[in-house]
Amino acid sequence: MGRQQVWDQREVLTSAMRLFRRRGYLGASLRDLEEATGMHPGSLYRAFRSKEGLFSAALDAYNEQVVEGRVRVHLRETPDPVAGIRSFFTSAFEAHAGPEPDPGCLLTNTAVESFTVPQAVAGVRRGLETIESGFADALTRARAQQLLPAELDVEMSAAQLLTLYQGLLVLVRSGTAAAKLHAITDGALTSIGAGKPTNPTNRTKRNSDE
Repeated sequence: MGRQQVWDQREVLTSAMRLFRRRGYLGASLRDLEEATGMHPGSLYRAFRSKEGLFSAALDAYNEQVVEGRVRVHLRETPDPVAGIRSFFTSAFEAHAGPEPDPGCLLTNTAVESFTVPQAVAGVRRGLETIESGFADALTRARAQQLLPAELDVEMSAAQLLTLYQGLLVLVRSGTAAAKLHAITDGALTSIGAGKPTNPTNRTKRNSDE
């Protein structure tokens, strides 16, 4: 009989995620990973084959646990999709508190250094596609609810929001002031026509009633 696995894979990958978020792939040594996960070198090798294998597994877990969860809560399931887009942006910088710098998003951090880990490119792409798809879903629902202009190009707007969001995450990592991050969020919403009247007839009626 083989030896029984005595470690919890979800806990190990969560610990690895946290370390890689703080230090990146290059900055996290094998000794750091051993200390963070509580696993011996032999156990890490048997489970993941290499540091690259552990990193790829941690990135996959990040996509499943963090990215997909945030997209579901803020972009797919919220009753007000425009408010959901706003909260998707703001929750990226309002949730962090404490003296330590924000470790940033593992997807964004990895995209910057992905040339050092070719195995991670596919995971980064999957995560970004998940976010872009979430934006497209929220935009489609918002347009159907007449919260956004009927002529809005959902596909292009989703790609633009993804670009703005990734840029915002880089600024979060660099310690940019919250006021500026809120202004960027406001600009992102303005770019999709949020807050503008989507039905001229309704707007005219509101004016006549005022």
